[in-house]
Amino acid sequence: MAFEFRLDISRCIGCRACEVACVTANDLPPTGSRNWVKFLEEKDINGDAVVRGNTTFVPSMCHHCEDAPCVQACPTGASYTADDGRVLVDEDLCIGCGLCVPACPYESRYVSPETNKLQKCNMCEGRVQNGQAPACMEVCPAGARSFYEVVEIDGEERVISVGDVHAIDEGHEAIHLVSDEVNPLPQLRFSGRPEDLALLKEQRPPQGGGSQASMLWRNGAGKAIGGLGVASAVFMGGMVGVHVLRDRKEKVALAAAAEQMELDKATRAEASKEDGEVNA
Repeated sequence: MAFEFRLDISRCIGCRACEVACVTANDLPPTGSRNWVKFLEEKDINGDAVVRGNTTFVPSMCHHCEDAPCVQACPTGASYTADDGRVLVDEDLCIGCGLCVPACPYESRYVSPETNKLQKCNMCEGRVQNGQAPACMEVCPAGARSFYEVVEIDGEERVISVGDVHAIDEGHEAIHLVSDEVNPLPQLRFSGRPEDLALLKEQRPPQGGGSQASMLWRNGAGKAIGGLGVASAVFMGGMVGVHVLRDRKEKVALAAAAEQMELDKATRAEASKEDGEVNA
């Protein structure tokens, strides 16, 4: 079943307990959190911070969009939308091409330098299926994160919740972070004081576009070249395949060179040994 979640930016105190919880729960490197907290401050027309201007912390993560551009940009089908509304990644299908990264309007994805696989929030799918709330939601000391989902565990429906996703503080408003140009139907709602939300919309608006390659794939190239969507798929698959094949060839060549160096070293050592025995 679908889930709901909300982040209140005016409640966030910037402690980053959510980031630590994400790293711990998902066994990630210290800097590999799948969610983050930004500090925003009011700026003047020159881009300088306004003295005593408005400031706010902004927690964020994957918005799990219903019309996710990252899913459309993925050439292998590794990024997909699950039946429960989560936007997930199948690591077995991920080739680390990174085309989905610039396609995300909320900068919520990255390719791990350790695994060369895409990393993003999965809303702690495994924890929820075991009756636990998402780690980041559970640890927030300020009540800035709320979550609700009904799941079936051992044949029974269970409610997994943190806070109240519908209870907005007095004087606060709730929004989806979208614009006239970019609206991928995000499930995440932000709430907070109107002035804090205005700062969020001004400094962290959803980003449209992406790399030329991801845009070509997302648009199927049909709009640009007369509906040749299949041709665009072949082109994209071939382009990605060329890069992967080139990398593999380079790795094979390096391995072969290293093996030859070791063989030459052993041959020289054996020849030196034989020369020593003859001289003796």
